[in-house]
Amino acid sequence: MNKVIFRFWLINILTGIALYIIFRIVISETNHEDGDFWTWLLQILDILLNLAYSFIYLIAMAICSSAIFLNVIDKIRNNVYLSFLTFLGLPVCGVIFIAGVMITEKLLEHDEVTIFRNLLTFSIAYLLFTTLQFLLFRKKINKPDFIEVKSY
Repeated sequence: MNKVIFRFWLINILTGIALYIIFRIVISETNHEDGDFWTWLLQILDILLNLAYSFIYLIAMAICSSAIFLNVIDKIRNNVYLSFLTFLGLPVCGVIFIAGVMITEKLLEHDEVTIFRNLLTFSIAYLLFTTLQFLLFRKKINKPDFIEVKSY
């Protein structure tokens, strides 16, 4: 059982790192318009803020991935809802938080790409992947030929 959970965690953490790298590429490919010194300074601050949010995104993905290890506990693994929370609880809370910030700050009204819009897009992509991973995990656990070997 531990090998199965470790394999799902490893795939989850690798996907989080891949999304982080793609997020950094999106940040670096963002075009900024030319302007005076103040515009240049604001663009530098925007890039630094984007880098800080991408680092926070990486830390959040590591924390969300670590929650998968709670499935080692029989009570959590055998309960579909608790197992669901280990996979999707923290990512859903993150998406709700980011969407809430975007709605309360009225960031949806602007046509320009904002920091939070990129963050929300990549968080939703991680959430969709984790949902797929949870479904595969439950399918593997519920197989009739799946035998759990306990080590003492």
